[in-house]
Amino acid sequence: MSVHKGISNQLNEKNREIKLFIQLDKEREAAIAHAVEQCEANKSYTIERINELSLQINELAKQGSIPTRTYVTTKMVEEYVEKKRNNN
Repeated sequence: MSVHKGISNQLNEKNREIKLFIQLDKEREAAIAHAVEQCEANKSYTIERINELSLQINELAKQGSIPTRTYVTTKMVEEYVEKKRNNN
């Protein structure tokens, strides 16, 4: 019985980690989209929230069940916007 409970607890913890990752990753993608929109409109923007979320995801990834995320720089945002403009 205790083996089953242990396995169940492990699965519940992994499930919690995955759900948290999905939530954080969605927030990160939204923060990236916002930064891109601001950059496209030549308005000021910050990457601080993106990297806060990246840090949280990367800390969670240390437990081994989810992927890491790259930290974003303003140069990366600007290069993306420039490529996007050139492709349109």
